[in-house]
Amino acid sequence: MLIGKLVLFAGLLGFYAYATAAGVAAKPPSLSAMQLKAFLPKLQKGGYVFYFRHAATDMFQLDDHPTLGDCTTQRPLSDEGREQARTIGKAFRKQKIPVGLVLSSPFCRCVETAQLAFGKATVDDSLFFATRLSAAERKANAEKLRKNIAKRPDTGSNTVIVAHNANMMEAYGIWPNEEGDALIFKPDGDSPGQPVAEIPVGLWRGLSK
Repeated sequence: MLIGKLVLFAGLLGFYAYATAAGVAAKPPSLSAMQLKAFLPKLQKGGYVFYFRHAATDMFQLDDHPTLGDCTTQRPLSDEGREQARTIGKAFRKQKIPVGLVLSSPFCRCVETAQLAFGKATVDDSLFFATRLSAAERKANAEKLRKNIAKRPDTGSNTVIVAHNANMMEAYGIWPNEEGDALIFKPDGDSPGQPVAEIPVGLWRGLSK
């Protein structure tokens, strides 16, 4: 198990070396609970894109040879992660944050995060875990991600994307700190712009009660 984790770590170090985003963004401020509450009126009006790193996973099961459609070959959500996802969904409903389109990586941990939180998930293969792809595939998918984030959500709603930290690193040069953390973008329809804030996963609990 330790060897597997070391192999994964080495792979991630290699990914850091080749992650060269076309449009590197400055990492946004991480909101406090008070700042997030002050931000709620804007989120309730819609017009934002939330990029969630999937919720917490079971690190004892690595996806060295993942097969799409077979969750037993992939690193799954842990019980903590499932609770995180449910809590995120409760917070969105409690605070009346409208959600329209929900895009997900095809990996099971992302689909499950989206379904537990928002009750739906549209799988987008371009959100495939970036560390598993060739340089050309990573470049193409990073461009697709930036285009998705640039799209304005339907009036009165927000778009949610659930994927991986590596994909955000490839597209923007930003590495979400923890599993379940979210970056918020304000798209203008032409360009994805800069992320405006980062929401630590732990803040949703206070908004879900």
